[in-house]
Amino acid sequence: MRHWNRGKKTVRNFLLALLLVFLIYASQSFPPYTVRGMCRQVQHDYLLGELEPLYVQRDWRHPSANRYERYTTVAARCGETYTIFRYADGLLGSHRDWSDLSPVFGEGAVCVARGGKIYAAGPFAEAATAVAVVRAEKPPAPNGNVECREFTLEGERLADQVFVFPYETDYSSFEGEHMGEEDLVLPAVVEMWYRKPAPNADPGLYYFENKDLPCTVTLYSEAGEALETFDLTVTTEGIRSWW
Repeated sequence: MRHWNRGKKTVRNFLLALLLVFLIYASQSFPPYTVRGMCRQVQHDYLLGELEPLYVQRDWRHPSANRYERYTTVAARCGETYTIFRYADGLLGSHRDWSDLSPVFGEGAVCVARGGKIYAAGPFAEAATAVAVVRAEKPPAPNGNVECREFTLEGERLADQVFVFPYETDYSSFEGEHMGEEDLVLPAVVEMWYRKPAPNADPGLYYFENKDLPCTVTLYSEAGEALETFDLTVTTEGIRSWW
C-alpha cells in the first residue's frame, strides 16, 4: 500500500511539473521551436500570408563570460514580400531578437547589414553572381560640398534567393584619424561621418545617427551581363554592429 501511495505521489508531482512548464510556456505566448513556427509567428504578427523559408543560419553568441546563446537567422518570402529576421533560442522555445535584428521587409527584395556582412534576399535564382554598392554621404561642408564614398562588395551565394556581401571591419585605420579617409573601411567611415556630439553633455561624448544608406544589388549572368538592379537600403546601426 505504501509503495502504491509513493507511486501516486510521483505521478502527481510529475503532472504538477508538466502543468508548471505549460503555464510558463503559455505565459511567454507559446514561443516557437521550429523555423516553420518562427515564420508562422512573424506572419501572424505582421498580417502576412504564409512565409516560405529561403535560408536558415544558426550561430552561437557569447554575450557573457558564463554562457553561450544560439541564434537563428531566417530569410523568407511571401509572394513578392521578402523578410529577414532573427530569433534567440531558449529552453522553452525561441524568442524574437528585438535587440539585435528586428524583422526587415522589402517588396521585390530586402537586405540588412549585421556583423560585417550584408544579407540580401530576393528573386536571385537566375543570377550567377551579384554585387552590392553601399553609398555613404558625409554631412555637407560649410561651403555646401558633399563628400561621398561608395563601397563595392562581391556577393557569395547562400541559397537560391539569398546572397551575402562581406565587408571589411578592421578598425585599425580608424584609430589613426590622421590617415586619409579614402583608406577607411565602411564601418569606420560610418563611425566618423555619422558621429555627433551628445547634446548637453561633456565634450568627448558622442552618439551615432541611425540613417538609411542606399545599397544597390545588381545581378549578373554567367557571361557577366547585368540582369537586374535592386535599389535597397541598409542602416548605419546595422553596419556598425559587431554581431
